[in-house]
Amino acid sequence: MEIRDIFRRVRSRVREARERVGEQGQKAAVVMRSAFDEEWIDRALEKARETLAPRKELIPVDFQLRQHSLPRRIYERVVPLSHVMRLQMRYERPFLDDFMPVGPDSYIGRGSYKFVYSLPWRMVVKVGKNIMPSDPLCGSLFREVAREPEKFLKKEELELMEFLCRGRTTAGKEKIRFNFFRLGLERYSYAIVKQGLPDMVLPTRFFMGIRYRRSLFGRGHTETMRPMDTQLMLVGKHLKELAVSGKKAKQGRVGQFFNPKFEFEFDIGRFGAVKKKQLEKIRDDLLRLVGFTEALAEKEKLILDIHTENLIITIPEFELKVFDFHIFDEHLYTAARGYDRPEQEHIEVIGKFIDSFGL
Repeated sequence: MEIRDIFRRVRSRVREARERVGEQGQKAAVVMRSAFDEEWIDRALEKARETLAPRKELIPVDFQLRQHSLPRRIYERVVPLSHVMRLQMRYERPFLDDFMPVGPDSYIGRGSYKFVYSLPWRMVVKVGKNIMPSDPLCGSLFREVAREPEKFLKKEELELMEFLCRGRTTAGKEKIRFNFFRLGLERYSYAIVKQGLPDMVLPTRFFMGIRYRRSLFGRGHTETMRPMDTQLMLVGKHLKELAVSGKKAKQGRVGQFFNPKFEFEFDIGRFGAVKKKQLEKIRDDLLRLVGFTEALAEKEKLILDIHTENLIITIPEFELKVFDFHIFDEHLYTAARGYDRPEQEHIEVIGKFIDSFGL
């Protein structure tokens, strides 16, 4: 009798696990339909491509992200990027198009996972940084992509991936597939945020690209394949630009060296004169973002990274936009000390920003 009970319990757990996997697959299918609907993205980016980007000195805001370290800045000057191109599968072979000139002068900054460059037209291109399969970003969503890549990659992208894998070693094939799965992960994360906060996401096109860096010797270039995306160039302020860095947060020596953190205070006066109605709209949008982030954490155990560099308030429209989309498993996201849940640190910072409105 005990053996039968054990068998029934095991069988019940297996059935529940299968149902959960099925539900996740259905959710992914619904979410990804909107990610592959690129008509509205094409219209927005086509219009932006016809508009020249303003010169940096004419942009009335500090449009800088986190900067390189000194050795990296020297490296970017000695062997700078020349251009990037989109890699597609056409005519039954790899095909390069969409030339995008970039270089040291077009460098805007870097995030945790991408380098950001301005283009001559009113757009930016973000080039993925090299990461390892053990990176915290590669959690359950990444495994979903790897398990069923046809849901997250276009048909021609799958054909391109298989074509590039031909004749490669096992390690070479794994590296290529990892890059394509990461492309699918970027598209999946974007679709999740777009489904929950459609008015806060920018039109974004994700693609596999080739980065061309000038060779140290000679006149040629070195080529590197990376997942990339293009977005509209926004004139606005990141939340971190409105923050006044106070004292350093309490951290261990290792944390202070590799990832220093600050306790922020916000100066809303750096916006200039802002109408109360505009402040109320920003407040309401931020509260919606917080609500979405909390729901994602509580129901799905996923953490949307909403730190101050990933949020922009546009000027003069005063609209909140999510600049980048990284979603982590709860157990893989670095939790700050003194918080019960990983997302609460960023939510507290946003709360301080809202308090600074004085509404």
